[in-house]
Amino acid sequence: MPSYLVRISDMKLVQGSEVHEGYCALSYSWNQSGEIIKNKTTNNCDRMDQGKHKIIYPGKTIRKKPRGRKRIPGKVKFVKFEELIQEIGKDFNIKYIWYDQMCINQNDEEEKHGEIHQMHKIYSHAYCTIALVPELITRVRKRYPDTTTCLIDMRIGYLLGSQWMKRMWTLEETILSTKMLFVGRNVHCWWYRLSKDHFPIFYKDFVCDVATILHYAHTRTSTKEHDCIFALANIFPGVIQEITIDYNQDVQELMMQFYGALAKKDLSILCFGKYTHYKTMCKTSCSDSTKKDSNTRKKVDHDIPIQKFNLPSWTGVYGEHFKYGGYKTSFKNYTVSRRVLKITCRGMCNDQHQTDIPAILSITRDDIPPLPQQNANDDCGWLLVIPIRLPGFTNEKFIEVYTVFSGATRLHPEAYRSIIIYLRNLSHFIPINKMNLQWIPARSGITTSWFGFHQLVETMQDFCQYVLLTEVQFTLDDKRFAVRHPILKKVGDHYKAIGLCTIGKDPHFFDNTTLEEQIFEIH
Repeated sequence: MPSYLVRISDMKLVQGSEVHEGYCALSYSWNQSGEIIKNKTTNNCDRMDQGKHKIIYPGKTIRKKPRGRKRIPGKVKFVKFEELIQEIGKDFNIKYIWYDQMCINQNDEEEKHGEIHQMHKIYSHAYCTIALVPELITRVRKRYPDTTTCLIDMRIGYLLGSQWMKRMWTLEETILSTKMLFVGRNVHCWWYRLSKDHFPIFYKDFVCDVATILHYAHTRTSTKEHDCIFALANIFPGVIQEITIDYNQDVQELMMQFYGALAKKDLSILCFGKYTHYKTMCKTSCSDSTKKDSNTRKKVDHDIPIQKFNLPSWTGVYGEHFKYGGYKTSFKNYTVSRRVLKITCRGMCNDQHQTDIPAILSITRDDIPPLPQQNANDDCGWLLVIPIRLPGFTNEKFIEVYTVFSGATRLHPEAYRSIIIYLRNLSHFIPINKMNLQWIPARSGITTSWFGFHQLVETMQDFCQYVLLTEVQFTLDDKRFAVRHPILKKVGDHYKAIGLCTIGKDPHFFDNTTLEEQIFEIH
């Protein structure tokens, strides 16, 4: 039970130990509870409530004795935030509620620091969390003539773009809550009424691993920078115990302390790739890239909050963690010391890459064998493959380069470009001989594998050195289809993490390769 709760009937503060029934918790954005003013002397944030919160009492029709009906018009009442909470509590028959502005003495630093350490317990033990989202509204989509019936449409887009969805504390509160009730301007709804595709974090089967949490966290902000870490650490009870709650400590040092503890807990912190969902989630504005004509493409600006901090590459600061997580690894041979993630393992790198580059760069469409003619009854398609031999293997392995489905008679010009780019990427890790390219029937029975480099945070450069960590393997529960390995870029005397490479069809592709164990220092 929390130290204090608010009794809805009179909005008085009572000790939690005196309450012998359940309570609800409140989730809201501080800047929507009043005007936030930063005290330059104490560095605290004070709230000025001018009573501008609106309660709308809708009009209604009642029976009039002895007969007839009477229409009572709607009215609007402006109240302070506490009165708004009281009205919500009465509407939903809530007797006790917890929310930070009343239940934590904001002027008592010791009490505040202690309560922050317990925040994960407060929301996980609450019967229900009430989320205040003023932007959430409904509209009448269709009215049926001669009736009072109408079709109501809830504007989900307003929830996605709301202040509530952009705050770090509300992320922590969402993930830890057992049930959620969303209260908007003219609508309320339970969490299970919202699309699981749009809002997977509202559901209890949400995969709550490090990578997935960071996917949402890196797009969120807080009024105080320290709260980004205090809120996020509360999602991981084992991590919050290692964090000192002190708003005077250096925020950069606090960041590194948190991410170091997180990496020690779960190496899936490396499960990130290029921007996909962030392009929408963090979009700030659109502007014309040139002013030639009205059909010119528009340049989209993005503001990704995490990038204002100076963090090492292994935190995923330059990319986007996977939204749909579940990737696991049994690899444990690594350490974290401040900004350095040190991994000791085997890595695949083509030592001859620099000498092979001229041959790779010279590949043209003439070097790609022509597509075989298909019989009228042949519906299997073709695979362009290249045989390679890994260190320690006597037998060849076949890597898929390009797939052509049945019915095709020639390659599209764009296909040649894709093939050449694929071979250039692959050549960073495995020696490539363009003369070995060959077509095989898709149903030939030959075991093949494919590599996917499309999720890297940056395009691989021809004259840079890269390493694929063969022993660090991330898999889902069903790993028959594909596994993922980290890709590192050599930068001076250390490495930079740039995402994961996917290997399909053969999860044991690198098993038994005779590679030398190395130490990779990732900054």
